[in-house]
Amino acid sequence: MNQTTDREQIEKLRLIVQTAENTGDLDMMAAILADDITVIAPGAPVITTKAGGVEFLRSWFDAFTIEISYASQDIEIRDDLAYEWAIYHQTTTDKQTGEKASETGRMLWIYKKYNDQWLQHFIIWNTAA
Repeated sequence: MNQTTDREQIEKLRLIVQTAENTGDLDMMAAILADDITVIAPGAPVITTKAGGVEFLRSWFDAFTIEISYASQDIEIRDDLAYEWAIYHQTTTDKQTGEKASETGRMLWIYKKYNDQWLQHFIIWNTAA
């Protein structure tokens, strides 16, 4: 295990997520989700599969234009798990009404290494404002 290489890969994944969300690229996002991903989002049922995660994202990408940025606070790597804490700032625009909403929140992403590739394994976030 090379902590520097692992950290660089985790940082790349965050940028992939940010780019995928900002462009609505579902394929880009789906490529980095683990098959057994768990997602805990405010006000939504817990998602426990990649298919469920993709459908959740599809509903978001279909309904909203998203402008999001992530600021990593800390990354901790332990064997085949990595933990990343970050703050996000997001503005969504409803594609039907044009209504905008902004929020800031905190997130914890847990990555797991599968066959030497880091994937998002557990995603939790909450809205702070």
